[in-house]
Amino acid sequence: MRVLLIEDDALLRMVLSDRLAEEGIDVQGLANAEDALILLGAGQVPDVLVTDIKLGGGLSGFDLAEVARARHPEVGVILISGASMSEVQHTLRRREHFLQKPFEPEALAAAIRAAAARE
Repeated sequence: MRVLLIEDDALLRMVLSDRLAEEGIDVQGLANAEDALILLGAGQVPDVLVTDIKLGGGLSGFDLAEVARARHPEVGVILISGASMSEVQHTLRRREHFLQKPFEPEALAAAIRAAAARE
């Protein structure tokens, strides 16, 4: 299973990537949505896209998820954020999953497997 992880916090991105790899999940981590769009445009489509909602300057995780789904409807999407579910619920689209930070890497691994199984 291939996962594209977009997280602007370098330490968190590294920790999550390492822990997911220990769970047998192939992860490519990037810091911003623009780099992810380059990969998606080049045909490197993951099974699941995991993206932070707030990525600093540029596109948000919501923007990235929308473009990814338009180009590749089969991609599972998991949005992560320090915001609460009540703050983001109105913006979640059908077939998008949400995890509130902080979460255990094992919870993310389980959500990735669930998203991949439903797609």
